[in-house]
Amino acid sequence: MLEIILNCFYSIILSFLIYVTLLIIRQNWVNTVHYLMTFLLLPPITFIITKVISNNLALSLGMIGALSIVRFRNPVKNPFELVIFFGLITLGISFGVNSKYGLLLFLIIEGVLIFSKIIEF
Repeated sequence: MLEIILNCFYSIILSFLIYVTLLIIRQNWVNTVHYLMTFLLLPPITFIITKVISNNLALSLGMIGALSIVRFRNPVKNPFELVIFFGLITLGISFGVNSKYGLLLFLIIEGVLIFSKIIEF
């Protein structure tokens, strides 16, 4: 479990470095709190998805179907909204398969949301 937590942490740190690099090279489109939260949440969400479905073909096909329905049937107003939808679907499926992954994903999402609120001040 420690290796999984470290890998999630590394994915968050590396995505934050990519975000900072985009800011340094003056890519102003990324300079919003929504993009910061998107950059911090998307890597651990996809990490949890791959850990949950890695050994189960039926579950992986079901996950692809669920994520496709959300992406193509729901009008998305911004990328952060889509990330949250994917995160919530992954959270539900993760708790159905292995509650450790679901709990880890929940803690990551909550941590990023609180961190982004602190950064706003």
